[in-house]
Amino acid sequence: MRLKGCYDKGLLRKRRPDPGKSKRAMELAHKDLERAKRLLESEFYMESRLLSYTGMFQAARALLFKDGVFERSHFCVVEYLKENYVKKHILDISHVNWLDTLRVIRHESLYGLDIVDESLEDAEDSYDKASRFIDRILHILDKDI
Repeated sequence: MRLKGCYDKGLLRKRRPDPGKSKRAMELAHKDLERAKRLLESEFYMESRLLSYTGMFQAARALLFKDGVFERSHFCVVEYLKENYVKKHILDISHVNWLDTLRVIRHESLYGLDIVDESLEDAEDSYDKASRFIDRILHILDKDI
């Protein structure tokens, strides 16, 4: 499914831009990142990775709210970013790939039946990428003000 399918299925909906929700999503992104760091330090590696992803997802949603788009699918958020930010050279594909990789890991962790044993290195990598992703989104939002 591509971006058009996301709209056709109602997984993305066009609405009025909402700067208030965009700002709130960024606040949540930063809180999630802070919690991911604390979990990492406490050796809860999978939980840290999940919150690193959640922070990235909230930051991505901040862009969508700014653009007047509301989501009902994590996958469609990735597709939206590719089409509206990567193709326009506003966001690097590596940032979106980080988000997508952690999206898949999150999905497998929450819905899969395999026990996933995460390492310190995996959790640190996820935290680092989430931090850089959130900083990049904040930079994009600051330029639009």
